Amino acid sequence: MYGDLFLRLAQDYASGGVVAHTLSGTTARPLHDATPLRLAGTMHRVVLDGLDDALARHYPSVGGTVGESFAQDFLDAIQRHKDAIADGLKRQVQTNEVGRSVVPLALVHWLGLRGVTEVTWFEIGASAGLNLSFDRFGADTGAGVMGDTHSAVWFSPEWFDVAPPVSDTPARVVARRGVDISPINIHNTSDTSRLCSFVWPDQTDRFHRMDAAIAIAQDSAHTVDSSSADSWLDELLNTPRAGATVVFHSIVWQYLGHKVHNGIRDALTRAGQSATQEQPLVWARMEPSGDVADVRVTVWDGVSTSESVLATVGYHGQHMRWLY
Repeated sequence: MYGDLFLRLAQDYASGGVVAHTLSGTTARPLHDATPLRLAGTMHRVVLDGLDDALARHYPSVGGTVGESFAQDFLDAIQRHKDAIADGLKRQVQTNEVGRSVVPLALVHWLGLRGVTEVTWFEIGASAGLNLSFDRFGADTGAGVMGDTHSAVWFSPEWFDVAPPVSDTPARVVARRGVDISPINIHNTSDTSRLCSFVWPDQTDRFHRMDAAIAIAQDSAHTVDSSSADSWLDELLNTPRAGATVVFHSIVWQYLGHKVHNGIRDALTRAGQSATQEQPLVWARMEPSGDVADVRVTVWDGVSTSESVLATVGYHGQHMRWLY
């Protein structure tokens, strides 16, 4: 849906059309700043908010069907929603992709098999905090079941090319907290609409998972702090914690900058010096490695420091291949 649309938008931009006029002066790096996604997300939000019936008829997310006139209708709609676009182009793209929660689901089982019973969970780049509720989601890996078997957020065996090991006693999350430089308030309908707007409207499975995850997060009310991740993590790692401590992030490292990178590493290294076998520190991350992401863990346990790549996984959580 968006592939053909973006080609048409690029042509209009190159010819000095409405897209060129709309984006004029907004950025010198449109691809780096994800300007096409910001524009598409803004118009999707217009549709989700019921503000443009003519455009909505093309959007499967609201029951429409993409028609031949979609690109032209999109260009026409730009003229009608200049204020919304001006606001939307200033905002970061945030997806809080729910599919990535298969990674923490697998991690608590991996920890359980290592004898860990309780976990304090910290997430960097948590956005709306949807994946802080990962243990209220469920998955059938084809080799076992993880999480809540009655969850409205459910992952079928097709998500797992090589299934992770499943523990009879996965580690239990006893405390959790997230951080984001610009967190989304899931109790604010404007914020949740913006979050949903960045899901491609023809990917209805992702859209339904997002809706279900928002409902679970609203019921769970986990905290996502507004802060820089380095100072936030340093403070939390200097407070008493129960069980093992996991610091997790997914597809966020590239956005943090060198200063924050160094601050996070320094905070982890300092905290790792006081880790024990009973209370290990685990830095778990799902970050890009070519066409897929690596699931990499560094473990401090008071005896040694080890690093392993546990799995590879698609950027939205699909096609997990467990390696460890």
